[in-house]
This record gives sequence, C-alpha cells and structure tokens, in this order.
Amino acid sequence: MNLLQHPLTQSLIEAGSLDPYLNLPICDPHQAGWSAATDLLIGDDARLKEMVANYGYASWGTDNYHVAGSAFIIAYLTRVIYPVIGQYVLHRRVPRATLENLAFHRQGESIDATGLRQPQFAALPDDPAASHPDSEVLKNEQHLYQKLKEWIFTANLDIVVKTLVRSASASPKVSQNAVAAACSQAFHRLFYLLEDKDSVIRDADTFFQDSSSPIHRQISMEIIEHQGKAGLFGRRAGCCLIWRTGAGDGYCANCILQPKEEQTQRFREMIAAGK
Repeated sequence: MNLLQHPLTQSLIEAGSLDPYLNLPICDPHQAGWSAATDLLIGDDARLKEMVANYGYASWGTDNYHVAGSAFIIAYLTRVIYPVIGQYVLHRRVPRATLENLAFHRQGESIDATGLRQPQFAALPDDPAASHPDSEVLKNEQHLYQKLKEWIFTANLDIVVKTLVRSASASPKVSQNAVAAACSQAFHRLFYLLEDKDSVIRDADTFFQDSSSPIHRQISMEIIEHQGKAGLFGRRAGCCLIWRTGAGDGYCANCILQPKEEQTQRFREMIAAGK
C-alpha cells in the first residue's frame, strides 16, 4: 500500500498545509519507534502515571498530578481532535481515530508524534473516495456526525479520560472540559483559515448544541468582531489549571476565572494580532 497515494493521507496532508495541527500521519509499519496507543494507555497504570508526571514537569513545570493530568490530556487532544474535526469540516470525512487505531511514536521516554495505525475513514456517498476499500460509506451527514462521536468520544476519549482519572489522578471535570476546549480551538483555527465562515459556524453549532454529546454546555461559541474583522471563540465552562503553574502568562484568554469583559478584550487583541 502506497500511503502517500491513499485518499485519507492526501486529505490529511492537504489540511496540514493550512495548519500543521490538522495533519495526522499514517504509521509506516516499517518505521521503528511506533507503539500502539492501547499498549501505553491501557493496562499499566504505574507506567502511565509516571509518563503523565514526566510530561507535566517537562511541559508545565509542575509535579502536581492533578495539573499534570490536564497538561497531558491537552497535548493528546491537540494531536487527535484537531485533525479529526479538520477532516469533518474540510472533506466530510472522519478518520477512524479510535484508541485501538492510534499509535504513539516515542523518542526515549517522550511521545513526539501520534498517528493512525490503519488509514480507515467514514465518508458520504458523494465522496470521490467512497469506493475505496478503507472507507465506510454512511447514508447522510447525520450518520457521519454520529460516527464521529462514536469513534472519537465513545471509542477514544471516554476511555482515555477514565484511564487518566484512575491511574494519574486526573480530574474528570477538568478533562471533560479540555475535550470541549480542544474542539472549540479546532473550530477557531478553521474559522480563521477558511473563506466559508458560515459552514464552520454551522458545524460548531452541531457539536456544541448536541444535548447527547459529552461536550454539551462545556463551551459557548461566540463570534467576536473587532476593527472590521471577526473571530470564532469559545468561552469555557471549566478551567485547564495552567494558571497554577509557571508555564502560562497568567490566565488563558477564555479562562472562566476572568470576567467576561476581560475575556472579550483578550479575544479582540487576538483578532488584531491575527490569531
């Protein structure tokens, strides 16, 4: 199988040309260093606890397991949620980013990349790659969205969060909000990158207004305008805990600990800076 000619590889690379965070590599079985995500996240709580602690100290300078768990889940989400939402918005494809279909690339004791073990994806009937043997063709957009929730939430993040809570003292409330925040950040980036802003807003509404979704009411998406420009931002219902470390510059722009007026001002500053 030539991975570079695979339709999912091509659409992920295309998304990555807009923003590197929107790409998700397909693991080459001939390359060393890749390990199944389940081997690292499931079955060895002591090893995972140590990995989370090491990541928390290296990234946020903290030895607090509660805070380190937040740092770890945010890093994990960035590498998984962004490309999945990117494919959904850009191509109406959903990579099968279930936990058992993910792999980590390790450099020493650190994880430096996340990838798909198999380039499988869900698609709609009018997708040019619908006939590909690695595609699962679904009836309509509602079914595609349901498949996204099944693969990314039920078969991935629900498992990861429960494992981190059990083994590494992560907070279930903070972790759940982190999942929602990662989704909102993906939509924020896509809104900035794409000309069709309305389609990004519609898809964001689908995610955050779905009462059956685990991210329902975790984020409030809002259009902010400033100096003739607009941005799509998420106001959080929970905290990521970075303010408790030396890694951040005070509170995040959308930190729940800030007044709404201060959040709005920070959003306007981001628009002015082109972020």
